[in-house]
Amino acid sequence: MRFFVPERELSAYRVGRTVRFACDGCAKGLSARIAYVSPRPEFTPPVIYSREARDRLVYLVEAQPNVRLNPGQPVDVEPLP
Repeated sequence: MRFFVPERELSAYRVGRTVRFACDGCAKGLSARIAYVSPRPEFTPPVIYSREARDRLVYLVEAQPNVRLNPGQPVDVEPLP
């Protein structure tokens, strides 16, 4: 699973930490373990599915979900405390 994190939220996403995610038609309470956080920022891709397109500088994060997802399937992600 790949998603982008705004620079101001990056400290909550570290390799080895767990994130909670949701998607349309998926079960509740899904989680994934972060496997990679890009060391370099990039500008928001032209096609990104997010509720807020305000943040232009983002970091790519990859996580291993505990379920199988379809390629390109939009997800809502949040870090666990």
